[in-house]
This record gives sequence, C-alpha cells and structure tokens, in this order.
Amino acid sequence: MQTGERYCAQELNIGYFSQHQLEQLHAGSTAEEHILRQQPDYTNLQARSFLGRFGFSGDQALSVIDNMSGGEKARLVLALIVLTKPQLLLLDEPTNHLDLEMRQAIVMALQDFEGAIILIAHDRYLLESCVDEFLLVGQGRVDEFKGDIDDYQQWLNDEKKQHASNAQKAAPSVDKKQQRQQQAQLRKQAAPLKKEVEK
Repeated sequence: MQTGERYCAQELNIGYFSQHQLEQLHAGSTAEEHILRQQPDYTNLQARSFLGRFGFSGDQALSVIDNMSGGEKARLVLALIVLTKPQLLLLDEPTNHLDLEMRQAIVMALQDFEGAIILIAHDRYLLESCVDEFLLVGQGRVDEFKGDIDDYQQWLNDEKKQHASNAQKAAPSVDKKQQRQQQAQLRKQAAPLKKEVEK
C-alpha cells in the first residue's frame, strides 16, 4: 500500500538517514569540507569542533571521503543531518557499519534529541535504549504494539506457531495404509520395466 495522508507543521524540518545516503557524499572532499559546504558561516575550528562530537578527532576531520570506512561515512552523514537542526528524525538502520563506541554515542545523542524520531532498525540495543512506542507495519496496516522488544519476540514466536498450526490443519491427512498400498502398486508397475533394464 503506497497511499495515505500526513499532516505536518508548516515549518517542520525533517532529517532523513538512509543506508544509501553514504553514496551521496562528495568523493575527494574532506569531512570538514562537507560541514563547511552545508554551513558556510562556520569557521574551520567550528567545523572541526562539531565533527569532534561525532568521533572525528584531530586530523580525522581532514580525512578524504574516499579513504573513510563505512562507519566513518555513516557518522559524517549523521553529522550533516544533525547540522540542519531537524524536529523530526527518520532513521533507517542508522547503526549499520558503526563500531560499538559510535553506536553508544548515537544512542546517547538520540536520547538527548528533543524532537520526534521514527526509527527502523534491527539493532536490539538501539531499540531498547531509544524507543518508547512500537508500531507493527504489515499487511497494509500500521498498528500500535503494546509491549517491549521481548514482548515482540514472543509475539513473533506465537505467530510462527500459529502459521505452522494452520498449515498442518490445511494439509490433507495421510492414510498410512493407503500410502503403503499405493507404493506397492507403483513397485508392481515398475517391476517389468526394471527387469527389462536388467536384461
């Protein structure tokens, strides 16, 4: 389902992070140059200081994108998003490619964020640390989920059991005696062909 309605404030600023945004960074540019490009009134010192909050210490702010790891690129994209001061963050797997230290830093940053966050993640720790309301999305619907991650895991297990039970009920019951008779009949029919092959 690709339709629906949304209502948002006139001045709403949305920050969106997607795993694919890493490809939108400018090859050959440094982290500092990315910040200055987006915030031209910053000095080099301000840009470096801002990058320091995202783990770019010292000369790391002068690293060229081409030489950065996936985690460093993800941190830079997140820094660029935060620089726009969004009221709503849409985050799609923000901790992919990040080391444990940076994942912890993102958790703390999200906990301090005063706006709204919509987060899609498989990172259980991130979800447990930052989310206070869960939504189930599927079968063309969005429903509020009452519970936490452990409750969701139990819900998933119950769903699997229910599907397995329904599949068993739907499967035709097999009569073992009839099945043996059919197999014997097939062997009997195949016997002349088998003798022919042996000859």
